[in-house]
Order: sequence, then structure tokens, then C-alpha cells
Amino acid sequence: MKKFFFLLVLAAIIFSCNDPADKSMSDQSANNRAKTLRFYDEVINGHNTALIDSFCTEDFTDHNPSQGHSGKGREDLRASFTEMFSAMPDVKITPDFIIAHGDTVVAYVTMTGTNSGPMSNMPATNKSFKINGIDIIVVKDGKATERWGIFDDMSLMGQLGAGAPADASKTNDKK
Repeated sequence: MKKFFFLLVLAAIIFSCNDPADKSMSDQSANNRAKTLRFYDEVINGHNTALIDSFCTEDFTDHNPSQGHSGKGREDLRASFTEMFSAMPDVKITPDFIIAHGDTVVAYVTMTGTNSGPMSNMPATNKSFKINGIDIIVVKDGKATERWGIFDDMSLMGQLGAGAPADASKTNDKK
């Protein structure tokens, strides 16, 4: 009987140390991380803007929208991706690492592609690129509500030949 009582007390102590809120947050974080990975794979890599509705809220806000976009709502996001897929039909995102905590997901990604269509007011360059970026996404009830992101646009433009060279040290003339 003493052994049974001891095991019961030990089980109670162990159970009380496991905060159910921590488990809930861990599950939420894992779900939000998985949902973000699916977005990259199905929407961006799959070039399927029709799926945006299942990943983002109607009032989704992109705090760093593409040029010419407001960042307000799914329709603006869909238009932004449609333009990107037209300018870079082979664009892909590879998550290098992704961290989720509660309702926030942070991803460091690599974007690759070829600019084979017009981009904004710039004609196609038919040049390939590889840049890095960071996305910070807030997810509520399984859908993204907000995004902050930064990508290496200067490197992108340099690689496409539309701005400063991607690596100035390789292009400087030595006199």
C-alpha cells in the first residue's frame, strides 16, 4: 500500500509540473509552423493563389507589401502573388529555418527564380536570382492575420542587372 501511495503522490507531482497551458501553446506553435510551411509549399511553390483564402484571413495585413500594393486584404495579396508568378514563373521559397512561438512564426527563407516576365515597369531580364528573406507571421485561429517581411531587394535587383551589382568587388575595374 505504501508503494501505491508513493506512486500516486509521485504521479501527482509530475502531473502538476506539466502545465497544460504549455502543452496547448506547444501544439498551437507546431500547428502554426506546419501551416506556414504548407503556405510556402502550396501557395508560393505551387503557384496556387486560389489557396490564399484557406491560409489568410479576409482582413489580412501585409506590413511590407510589394510595390504598388496596399497590403490590405486577401485580394491584394492574391494580386501581388499573381504579379510575382508572372514575372518569375519558376520562383521558389525554401525555408532555411522556421521558429514558432504561440501565434507568431518567424521564417528565414531563400527565394530563387528567373525573371522571365515584366516586373513592375521593368522588362524581363531572363536572369536568375537567389536571395534571402525573413517573414514574421501572426496566426490566429489557424489563419495568418499579419505579416512583416524583409527580403534582400538590393541583391535581387543587382542579380537581375537592374541596380547595383550583386557583388561590387567582382565588377570594379582595377586601374
